[in-house]
Amino acid sequence: MSNWITPEDLKNSLNEAIGLPSIPINTQNVLRSKKKITYSKVGRNVVYKREWIEEYMEKNIRRAKAD
Repeated sequence: MSNWITPEDLKNSLNEAIGLPSIPINTQNVLRSKKKITYSKVGRNVVYKREWIEEYMEKNIRRAKAD
């Protein structure tokens, strides 16, 4: 199940292992409830694919203003 990232993994920001920023569990819950982040659920277990997290991050890039 190495292609899948658990909410706990994402919360703990296993940067060396998965290379993604930390996202607190409560924030993940809000993002899922607002349908802003893609996830899969099997029973009570929630998991993400790396691509889904990266897609969310790309959609939320805020560009700096050029002077």
